[in-house]
Amino acid sequence: MATVAQAQPGAPMPEPMTLEFALQQAEAMHPDLLAAQADLELVQAEQARTESEFGINASVTGRLRYIEPSSTAFLRKNDDNKIALEVSKRLYDFGRHEAGLRASEEDIAARRLLLQDMIVQRRISIMQAYFDVLLADLAYIRDNEDMATAYVSFDRVKDRNELGQVSDIDLLEAESLYQQSRRKRYASDVARRVARSRLAISMNRTGELSSDLALPVLRHQKRKLPDLEQLHKQAKENNPVILALRRQMAAAQSRLERARAGDGPVIDAEMEVSQYSRETSGRDPFRVGLVFKVPLYTGGAVDADIARERAGITRLRADVLAKEMDVNQRLVERWQDIYVLQAQRDEVTVLQDFRDLYLDRSRAEYELDLKTDLGDAMGRFSEARLEAARVRYSLELAWERLEALTGQAQTEKTTSPDAVPAVEKARSEENTAP
Repeated sequence: MATVAQAQPGAPMPEPMTLEFALQQAEAMHPDLLAAQADLELVQAEQARTESEFGINASVTGRLRYIEPSSTAFLRKNDDNKIALEVSKRLYDFGRHEAGLRASEEDIAARRLLLQDMIVQRRISIMQAYFDVLLADLAYIRDNEDMATAYVSFDRVKDRNELGQVSDIDLLEAESLYQQSRRKRYASDVARRVARSRLAISMNRTGELSSDLALPVLRHQKRKLPDLEQLHKQAKENNPVILALRRQMAAAQSRLERARAGDGPVIDAEMEVSQYSRETSGRDPFRVGLVFKVPLYTGGAVDADIARERAGITRLRADVLAKEMDVNQRLVERWQDIYVLQAQRDEVTVLQDFRDLYLDRSRAEYELDLKTDLGDAMGRFSEARLEAARVRYSLELAWERLEALTGQAQTEKTTSPDAVPAVEKARSEENTAP
């Protein structure tokens, strides 16, 4: 995980901005992470409440009371006041407490897995937004060159029209083509700003638009596609959402054990130190003892709790099966995407080499006055460069999504489920800040 300092939203934006810096913002306090963090804090609070069941409870009770004593009473005082210190502690509940603690621990582990998976998904979203900015810049370059080519063509037709060499229809056709390319260029210019705004929002840096982005290092371009069956096995064992659902199901099993022990006895220790304004022979200044409580009839509440927990387990079992099927289907889709994109990568690599050589030849012919412009060659070269970048970025994202499904991204880019995520530390520092 990135450190808290790296993930701080207030850190200055580098110029040019790098993909590494953008991905560090995945752990900043984004609304999605705040919601996941709140869910984690809820189950942590539930664990604290469960732990308090076996804690020491102490209270001070005061009483001010006026009485009319009986005519046969030895003491004729009217005030009957009392102050008492009462202390109690649960000693044993025949397994209810331990089951509740196990359920809380499993719930916390599940929420941490989901929180870490959200960080991984945010990394992918930020990477997608970063690539979109780069593609928008390349699309603008292509459309700008197409507009320039169309304007040169229109200007020539206009000169020939003034000389009477072409008709007004040909002139209007050339101007129409120029206006179309001009509109596309304006639209792609707007798309550049929209893409940068989307990137800033995904990084939780709304309004901070970066003008220059560095080209990223793509680490998956030459990677071999593994066997699909192996990926299915990895996903079943390591997918963070599946693991979280299994943890939640284990928590539900523990809650079922707790519900079944609901009609069992409990043993409490109690102590009371009291002082009275009206002393009688039946009042004790100090008491200590053990209290046994055995429920005889609960009115069906225990049976209802058991039924509710059983239904919850059934629902979670269905969720696990549904998630496994969903992950398996998405694995097949990502595997097929990579398979096709690898072929497209080879295709666009050859196309880009061809357009590069074609541009060199056109430039040489232009210098020899064999061509009057380089517009078509420049435009096709820009189009090939854009398509090559689109394929390579799509391939990179497909691998990232595949890693997220199989749990590899969870293992390689975040801490273990038992460690406290950086967002938890950041949230605690936020809560304790003056």
